Amino acid sequence: MASNPASSFDPMEPFARDELLREVLGGFETFDYKLYGPIPLRFHRGQPTKYEFDLNLGVVHFTEQDFEGLSAIVRRINEKWGTQMTFCVYPSKEKARDMILNVRGSPMAPAEID
Repeated sequence: MASNPASSFDPMEPFARDELLREVLGGFETFDYKLYGPIPLRFHRGQPTKYEFDLNLGVVHFTEQDFEGLSAIVRRINEKWGTQMTFCVYPSKEKARDMILNVRGSPMAPAEID
């Protein structure tokens, strides 16, 4: 029986798979925010882990269209890879007015609400 590389994929640790991480980051990097256009990737709190990553989007005003588009990226990845990826937006504590996009690859991501 031939080894299938996808069989070693763990959907609870999705960002451990480079191909999936590149696809997700590419979707966010090319996303066209209604008021700003694409926003370059800037990691917040370090590089991605196998469970999650944070992107510092700077000063951003989100529109309903933006949230619909970000949700579409997440839905597409989840359908393709069988993951349970979600996202949320929160303000940076380090730099006033910067908004952070937290992308959780699975329910296994640590909870850090403070």
